[in-house]
Amino acid sequence: MNKTTELHSLKQKNVLHSLNKTTELHSLNKNTELHLLNSNTELHSLNQNTELHSLNQNNELHSLNLTTETTEHHTLNKTTELNSLNQPTELYSLNQITKLHSLKEITELHSLKEITELHSLNETTELHSLNQNTELHSLNKTTELHSLNKNTKLHSLNQNNELHSLNQNNELHSLNLTTELHSMNQNNELHSLNFTTELNSLNSNTDRHSLNQNTELHSLNKTTKLHSLNQITELHSMNKTT
Repeated sequence: MNKTTELHSLKQKNVLHSLNKTTELHSLNKNTELHLLNSNTELHSLNQNTELHSLNQNNELHSLNLTTETTEHHTLNKTTELNSLNQPTELYSLNQITKLHSLKEITELHSLKEITELHSLNETTELHSLNQNTELHSLNKTTELHSLNKNTKLHSLNQNNELHSLNQNNELHSLNLTTELHSMNQNNELHSLNFTTELNSLNSNTDRHSLNQNTELHSLNKTTKLHSLNQITELHSMNKTT
């Protein structure tokens, strides 16, 4: 009977050791997923800051071209409009930084709650182990049935852990897809803005070229009229002389 009790105690310790290992592995996976989420969040913030910086540079370059091409009064109006355009951009950037800061605080709070729950689970496991060792001295007849129930509960716990991990992987995959789609939309918007800027510059060059052609044609017409007038004057003078 003592050997059976020792064997059962050894099995119980193995089961508890396996449960602790599963708990530590689950905690490690949680920390890894949180670290990956923070890395993706920081990378998304860096990309947004880079795109906003590029947009501000394009706005400044566009403002410089407008200042060169227009009069002082027109330049003042354009500078005012560009300043008004930059203010919503800066406000959008501030809102993005505020949201990211709030997301990091929520992530840290979630991590703290997970650590607290794991600590509570470990204390419960240790207390349960102490109670099991005490009960083993008097429960010789129900040892096999109790062991079977324990294995069933452990199997159910493992299944719940695997399902929880699968759900988290699905949520993380969905978050990555949303991030990639958001980045692609921003790239499309930036490409459209660059194309509009190039088209505006091309139209300005075309207008300037047309103005130069009109000026040259007007000057040629004046020269032609002056030459014709000189010929008429010379002919008139020759007629008088004759």
